[in-house]
Amino acid sequence: VGSAGAADIEGKIRAREEKLAPLYTQIACEFADLHDRTGRMEAKGVIRKGLHWRKARAYFYWRVRRRLLEHEAIRRVQEADGELSEAGAKALVASWMPGGDDDKAAVAAAVGASLDAKVEAVRVEALKRRLKSLYAQLPEGERASALL
Repeated sequence: VGSAGAADIEGKIRAREEKLAPLYTQIACEFADLHDRTGRMEAKGVIRKGLHWRKARAYFYWRVRRRLLEHEAIRRVQEADGELSEAGAKALVASWMPGGDDDKAAVAAAVGASLDAKVEAVRVEALKRRLKSLYAQLPEGERASALL
């Protein structure tokens, strides 16, 4: 094939590529879009439930408010009981916050509940554990005088 024939073939290839480019672009976009669809994300377990655009602002307001309350409560619980792991504190705080997936109900319950009293109870239990540990470390002869 001569240089004129090669140029002719290259021209035909470019013309064919330009003709098919919109079709391939459309297929690529549809394929990529399928990965971000709500149904697919739910099926893969990436999200719990699809979100309606009109309710998005309220949803995220209550979600952020709940998460901030939870993080503050976890911090306070860990301050009250230094031996408690973050996972343990998180589980404890989760048991205090009813509402399941309903963030608005969880926030209402957390605000209405006496979080201070619950954190104080955690602090007292931690102190009791510490005192029992210290008492057990005392020699037998010193234990009676330590209780005075």
